[in-house]
Amino acid sequence: MEQKTSIRKDSIIAGFFVGSIFPLLIFSKSYFFDLCIQICDFGIFWNPIFWGILFPLFIVFLFWSTAKKISFSLNQITYFKACSQFSFGVSSKIILALFTLYIIGKFINGISAPLRSQFPDQIIFSILTILFLSFVLMVLTFISSLIIVKLSQNSQSLNQTK
Repeated sequence: MEQKTSIRKDSIIAGFFVGSIFPLLIFSKSYFFDLCIQICDFGIFWNPIFWGILFPLFIVFLFWSTAKKISFSLNQITYFKACSQFSFGVSSKIILALFTLYIIGKFINGISAPLRSQFPDQIIFSILTILFLSFVLMVLTFISSLIIVKLSQNSQSLNQTK
């Protein structure tokens, strides 16, 4: 039981670490905020709240729920398989959430471009933005999964020797 709570606690800490990157980029002067607006525009007031607070909390929740799912099979699988399962579980949900946000944003705000020929360019740019953001999050998730699984396996081996 202690191992399960250990991996959940470690994943919440790592989720806060990964999620803290968004508020730093959103609330500082950067072009990253403009890229997030390209994914989904909730208006000037809601964008900083969503991308700086709600989306990082969503990432923490994903880390916690994925750690909860793999904690039961952590004893039976290898280190890299556990890391891969954790990072795939988090990354696939993040990519799905970003594409869902993009589609909802397009339905709410509509597709606007001065010329009809710019529609495909606008959609391709937004998809590339989502994929770039997803790639960065996948790298951070994989690095944090290496640390989380190693810490939980170390605590497991310490519990078994006691």
